[in-house]
Amino acid sequence: MKDLTITKKRQKIEIATLTVCFLIAFAFNVYAIIEYKAPAKELATSIFYVLTFAIALYVAWSFIRILFYLVKNTNKK
Repeated sequence: MKDLTITKKRQKIEIATLTVCFLIAFAFNVYAIIEYKAPAKELATSIFYVLTFAIALYVAWSFIRILFYLVKNTNKK
């Protein structure tokens, strides 16, 4: 069985992508708190929802990237 190695460059790209997804989710949370005039403590109490949304964004983005690479590789052949 072939070993799978993940390069340092790929690790940095994936960490950066996950960080951007978290920042987007956090920005949505801040917007919702301002829009609905919720107390500021909601930033701390809803962090698990923010993490869940960030992971959902990351999975969706990864799925889109996989589809893009599959289509790109299919067109090469």
